[in-house]
Amino acid sequence: METRTYTTIDLRKQMGEILDRTRIAGEPAAITRKGKTLAYLVPAEWFEHYQQLAEGASANQDAA
Repeated sequence: METRTYTTIDLRKQMGEILDRTRIAGEPAAITRKGKTLAYLVPAEWFEHYQQLAEGASANQDAA
C-alpha cells in the first residue's frame, strides 16, 4: 500500500477526509512541512500492534 503525502496545510484543510482515508481505507499518510516528513498517520490498529511488538522486544531485552 502506497503512503500518501500531505502538507500541513492539506492536513488543516482536509483533516476529516485524511482521517477517514486512514481509518476506513487503512491508508497511511505522511505529513510534511517544507518538504520534510514530520509525522506519519497510521490506522490505530497498526500503532497498537507496533506498541505490543515494542513492549515484547523490551521485555526480551530485560530478560537477557
